[in-house]
Amino acid sequence: MKQSNKIIDFFGNVIREHRMVPSHISLYVSLFQLWSRHQYQNPFRVSRKEVMKLGKIKSFATYHKCIKELHSAGFIIYSPSYHPYEGSLIEIIDFESEDFEKSKIVHDQKIVPDKKISFSVPMLYEVELYFNECDFQSEEANQFYSLYESKDWKLCNDQPMKCWKSAARNWISKLKNSNQNQNQNQN
Repeated sequence: MKQSNKIIDFFGNVIREHRMVPSHISLYVSLFQLWSRHQYQNPFRVSRKEVMKLGKIKSFATYHKCIKELHSAGFIIYSPSYHPYEGSLIEIIDFESEDFEKSKIVHDQKIVPDKKISFSVPMLYEVELYFNECDFQSEEANQFYSLYESKDWKLCNDQPMKCWKSAARNWISKLKNSNQNQNQNQN
């Protein structure tokens, strides 16, 4: 009877958790079912293929996104296995324990991705070389460099730039489009 209360507690918490969508619920219910097969022992091993089949999840990306978000929201503890023949470890959290209340305080804070953006400002010669490789004049590279240097290498939405080559490709693409439009207008 205690185990059925855990699933009821989960649904009560899902109602309060605005980030949870049907994929998360489906994944959690399939994990709960596998947990019952393991006689409610924590932690237990799961196979991604089996969990996806039980949860009717077709996409690997959705599976990984949802399982990581269930972990970060404090519903499960997920320890991925990088060994192809050994399942990942899952621990179902007891919502009535003090540990859950402590972890919930931490998990209610904004989730920030693990990746840190590290951007290094390019040298002018690097930008010129890149533009020359794309068959554009150094003059265009200088304009690109000057503009973004004056903006402190921030994008139009005041977000810091992640990759200057991406911005350069966008710049070059716009130049090509404007050149094509000018050629069509002349004909």
